[in-house]
Amino acid sequence: MTEVRLGEDDGRPVLLVDGTVQSVLDDDPEGYWRRMVPDVRPDRAVLLGLGAGTIARLLDARFPGVTIIGVDNDPGVVVFAAELLREVSGLEIVEADAFAYLAEAVARGEHADYVAVDLYRGNVMAHGVVGRPFLRRLKTLLGPRGVAVFNLFYERRLYDRLARIERVFRITEKRLVRRNIVVWCRAPGS
Repeated sequence: MTEVRLGEDDGRPVLLVDGTVQSVLDDDPEGYWRRMVPDVRPDRAVLLGLGAGTIARLLDARFPGVTIIGVDNDPGVVVFAAELLREVSGLEIVEADAFAYLAEAVARGEHADYVAVDLYRGNVMAHGVVGRPFLRRLKTLLGPRGVAVFNLFYERRLYDRLARIERVFRITEKRLVRRNIVVWCRAPGS
């Protein structure tokens, strides 16, 4: 069972999951979340790893009314997100495992033109995020013109993770933000 609570980090209100910052509840110009928001309005955005909805709030502020599906598997996080994101229009919160959600969305023939992948529990990335089954399903959900953006930690496995992503996607940009690398991807040939 995870401990989910509101806390403070460097004077900012944050969502803490097992003592680790998962989302910032204020504007954070120095954080990686802002670097994960697209420049062009998506028709349908999917956030795999909703947390307290930092990216959802940023998307809504930049593109009011955009359709956003926020997926998180932690019931405590979902409760916080539902309370904190009441004013984000166009947001649907789904309590589900991101891998299962992605498989089901692809099976239903759904599409998205923007997907943010931020699947960490504390400082540990969910197993399988850079595995071929997950990446291929993500590519199918996005279609030929969609954009995927990953949050990765700058740590010893980074280059292996980037190489795994490049087996399925074309990396178009990498943005270093403190200890995070924001990786923008498209399907090859797009």
